[in-house]
This record gives sequence, C-alpha cells and structure tokens, in this order.
Amino acid sequence: MKPIVRWIHRRRPVLTAVVVLAALGHSIATDAKPADLLTPRETWRFWLPWALMIFGVAVRLWGSGNLRKNQEITNSGIYVLVRHPLYLGSLAFLLSYFLTVGDPGIGAVLFLILLGGIYYPTMRAEEEHLRTTFPAEFSSYRPPPRLLPDLSRLRESLESDRFDVRAAYRNLGFRSLWFLVGLPLFLRVLTELQNRIAV
Repeated sequence: MKPIVRWIHRRRPVLTAVVVLAALGHSIATDAKPADLLTPRETWRFWLPWALMIFGVAVRLWGSGNLRKNQEITNSGIYVLVRHPLYLGSLAFLLSYFLTVGDPGIGAVLFLILLGGIYYPTMRAEEEHLRTTFPAEFSSYRPPPRLLPDLSRLRESLESDRFDVRAAYRNLGFRSLWFLVGLPLFLRVLTELQNRIAV
C-alpha cells in the first residue's frame, strides 16, 4: 500500500472535518443561504437532501447489522450489493450536507474532493487490509462494486441477509439516525446566525 494512501486512511476523520468546515466557512464568508429542511417545499433542495439522508440511514443500518468486523470478509445482506455500504451511507449524508449548507455548486465540488481525495483512498486501504488479514477468503471473494450497488443481486442479498440489531448497535449504525434531526436543525441555526450578522 502506498504511504500516501495509508496516511489518508489514518486521518480520514480529520480530513473529512476540514472539507466539511470549508463548506461551512464558504457559506458564512459569502452569505450563501442554507436550505430549509424543516419547512416542506416542492424544490429539489428540500426533497433531494431528505432522500439522501433517509437512504444513508437505511444503508448504514443494514450494513452495520450485517458487519462482522475483524471476523470475516462480510458477504451477506447489503454487502452482496455494494462493497462499502457504511461509506456509501456516510457519503449520502455528506452530500445532503454539501448541497444544503450554502452554494450547491461549491458544495458539489467539495463533495467530489472528499470522495476522490479521502474516501476512495480509504476504501483502497481497507480492501488491502482485508486482503492481508483474510488471504484465503479473499482469494475466492467476488467483490461487488465499491459504491454503486449492483441491484441485479438484490434477491441474493435478501436471501443471505444476517441483520442483527446488536451488531447494528455495536457498529454504530443507530447513530446515523441523529443526522435526520441534526442537519435540519443545524441549517436552521446557521440561517438565524447569518440573519443576525446581516442586521
């Protein structure tokens, strides 16, 4: 594994925070208005973030309930469809944040930087870890796509599902539910803050 990939993998939370704060900083500096996710509207800037958040919660819960961390190469449930469901769920949350915190165009650019510069190397590092930790399993492993679910294998994923509530709790899957409350409230507070600064 390349040293830069290892370095990014170890610092993913900090690097992610830097990109997230960059979007927030841009919003405050340019007075770009955050989206309102508490007042229902028939605009993409309302329904798309909600769809992404609900999708992200579902994917993370399903993935965390099937994950047997450091015990095996998980190949059941959603792991039949997508190799990194927990990252897929997190990226759905983050995309909803980047599209709503300020200028959606700047947010999309920052999201692509996050995806290509931080999450992609992290996924590669974790795959290498699995290869070295479970060499026998890995040799016969038929990996699904990294992030775009292979829906042609949906039936297989449902038949192989081993969802366990305790595993979902242990793997922090239920923590993702807070995002459904946290982002809309955060955007409302940010809007109020910007309004007070503008006065």
